[in-house]
Amino acid sequence: VKEDMAAAAKWYERSAELGFAPAEYRIGNFYEKGIGVARDIKKSKTWYQLAAEQGNASAMHNLAVLFAMAADGVTDNESAAHWFQEAADLGVKDSQFNLGILAAKGVGMKQNLEESYKWFALVAKTGDKDAAAKRDEIANALRPEQLERARAATELWKAKPLNAATNSADIPESWQEGTPQTTAGIDMKKAVKNIQLILNKNGYDAGGADGVMGEKTKNAIIAFQTDNKLPATGAVDEKLVRALLARK
Repeated sequence: VKEDMAAAAKWYERSAELGFAPAEYRIGNFYEKGIGVARDIKKSKTWYQLAAEQGNASAMHNLAVLFAMAADGVTDNESAAHWFQEAADLGVKDSQFNLGILAAKGVGMKQNLEESYKWFALVAKTGDKDAAAKRDEIANALRPEQLERARAATELWKAKPLNAATNSADIPESWQEGTPQTTAGIDMKKAVKNIQLILNKNGYDAGGADGVMGEKTKNAIIAFQTDNKLPATGAVDEKLVRALLARK
C-alpha cells in the first residue's frame, strides 16, 4: 500500500486503545512529533505513560524526557527521575546518562555522587566519551572509600530483564518485500534480540533488547567474544551463537 502516516496513526491508536504496549508507545511518539496527527504533548504523555507502566523501555525514556523538558509547559523533575530510573534499570543508555546528571545535581532526587558515578561508568563502558569524562569528573569529587563503593556497584550492576511482549511486535514474514528485507527485518531482528537478552543476563551490557545492532550491543558482543576466546569481531556468527546458547 502507499505510505500513509495518518492511516498508520489511526491503526496504531486503535491497537493502543486495546492496551497493546508497543502501539501505545508508537502512537505516543506520533503525537509527540506530529506524525500523521496534530502534535499533542498531553496525548503523547498519556500514551507513553500507559506503555511505560506496562514495561515499555522506550516509552519510559521518552516520557521522562517530556517531564524533564517541560514539553507541555510543566516541569516535573521527580517524575522525570522516576522514569529515567525505570528505563536505566532496563539498560537504556540515554536514561542512564540522564540519571547520572540528575543524581549529580540532586534534581528530582536526592543528590548521590556514588550513584551518579555508577550510571556514567556504565555508559562509558559502551565507548561513550562524554560519559567517561563525566565519570572521571565525579570520581575526582569522591572520597577514596566512596569511589571504591561506586566502582563495586558498577561492576555488580545488571540490567533487569526486558519484557519482550511489551517492547516489540512480531511482524509476519509474508508482509516483507524481498529476501534481504526479510532477513534483516525479521529473522535477524529476533536473533539480535535474543542475543541481547542472553548477553544482559550474563552481565554484558547490550542495552535494551530491541533487536537493533547498535554500538552498545556490538561492544557487548566483543567483550563476550574476548572473554570466551573467540575472534573479537563484534559480528554475529555461528561460533558466537553457539557460545551464547550454552549460557542461555
